[in-house]
Amino acid sequence: MDVPTNDSNDTSLREPLLSSDDRVENEGETTAESSADGSTSTSSNSKDVVFPRWLLCRGRSSPRPSMNHNVALSLLLSVVYGLADSLWSGTVMAAYLKRLGREKNGPVGDVEAVSGLASLFSALPVGYFADKMGRDKVISAGGALIVITAIVHASLLEWIGTDEEALNNDDHKRQLSFVLFAGVMALWGVGGGVINGPSQALYADSTPAGRRSVYYMYLFACYMISSCLGPLVSIVLFQTLGDEWDLVHLRTVLYVGLALEGSAAFIMFFFDDNKSLDEDEEIQQASSGPNASGDPNDAPEKVDEEIAATATSDEGGIQPTEEEEDCDDALQKRRKLIPIILCLQSCVFALGSGMTVKFFPLFFKEEVGMSPSQVQIIYVLVPITMVLFSGVGEKISSTGFGRVQTMILLNSLGVSCLFAMVFAKKYLDSHPLILVPVYVLRTALMNSTYPLNESILMDFVPKNERARWKSLDSVVSFGWCGSAALGGWLTDKYDYTFTFLITAIIQSVGVFCFFALVPLVPRKEQELANAADPSADDVVEGGTGR
Repeated sequence: MDVPTNDSNDTSLREPLLSSDDRVENEGETTAESSADGSTSTSSNSKDVVFPRWLLCRGRSSPRPSMNHNVALSLLLSVVYGLADSLWSGTVMAAYLKRLGREKNGPVGDVEAVSGLASLFSALPVGYFADKMGRDKVISAGGALIVITAIVHASLLEWIGTDEEALNNDDHKRQLSFVLFAGVMALWGVGGGVINGPSQALYADSTPAGRRSVYYMYLFACYMISSCLGPLVSIVLFQTLGDEWDLVHLRTVLYVGLALEGSAAFIMFFFDDNKSLDEDEEIQQASSGPNASGDPNDAPEKVDEEIAATATSDEGGIQPTEEEEDCDDALQKRRKLIPIILCLQSCVFALGSGMTVKFFPLFFKEEVGMSPSQVQIIYVLVPITMVLFSGVGEKISSTGFGRVQTMILLNSLGVSCLFAMVFAKKYLDSHPLILVPVYVLRTALMNSTYPLNESILMDFVPKNERARWKSLDSVVSFGWCGSAALGGWLTDKYDYTFTFLITAIIQSVGVFCFFALVPLVPRKEQELANAADPSADDVVEGGTGR
């Protein structure tokens, strides 16, 4: 499936990921010449993975497409991890835990809370070691942890068994199962923190400043598209084995998902810090890449104009006044608050989302009366719609509307859909053909702003601190998982709709947090790269464009 684009901007979207450099064609000749001279110079394309021409339907006379090594691995990891994660960790795992817990929602939330605690206590150490020791080393360690966790998880499922009558008569084994599940989910929390922290920090290090929202849109699209394949695989398994919510069928689907986690872990051993971009390269690629007009040929001319303008200013041309310099200094100080505001806003959203996200599948199962396959069809549609809206969001923001403004618009519409599910409950519960589109639209609107959010964070965080800030996502997930425990208790005490209402109110507060970013973040993302001085040390730390 393609992210929606128009013809005029097709080049600008494809170019950052698959670039064509004539030097790739002569790489063999360059290497041969270097060997003959006795030199050991590194090819300028040594940080890229070169792909065959047929990938873009090119002839033999055309240059071969290439992509940064870490960018290519990150996209591949998103595909495999998205497939594995969506297959077992969502609907299937929640249904398994509820079945094991005698149809109570509380155990589902409690296990999620333990996973969040593990993420909380490991997040900052993981980020710190990634910044100090190297992202690739920590990512490899995370891959080894995921392999071990998948084996332990599968062994626990085998030990628990599928005889529900025997489990009902053995309270000790049932309770011990939840304790062991909590330990396993804690390990998954740490492993997921590595993928969402150091792995994505290295992805940011390997992408050019000023164009990260496009890169993150593609990363988001890879994860979301693969996430719809997981429910499709589970539908096939359920239809083959029997479309029932019992431990036998749920465990089989879990086994398949855990096996795929091993494939994702294997990819994590091949990341390389040496193939990330230097700060000068980030600016250079952003300047020489496709510009806002969508014409790559205009980029060198614009870079020359910027250099000339800088030279004129340095030679005694137009100099900023003292008042303007004071304003710029004040703005830079305020911009250091951007990562903090984004983190606080994410915490608010996480508190609201955690109360309901794990319980939406159970809501469709119990209150709407859907079968496993019907529920999984919903979660096939959700990722596809997310990708569509992430493309729409990137398009809206790139017109000059602004990244923050776009996030406010889309998230406000998403919260409105959740309020509609609460206040029109009786009608929607009896009309699933209307309820499902409202839910899918709500989920897509709330999650499609991820590429914009991440691009802002990475644009305003120093390169040597990115892993730590990305690891704070795991701290945010603690709020998500902690509120999941509260959501399970509220759902058992009241009902699902009451919990949805609390979530909608909390997320409304989260939307208002975005307004603090409006005066700080430039409306046009490219201004960050265009206004940056490559000789400065803090080029990527915040830029100077407004």
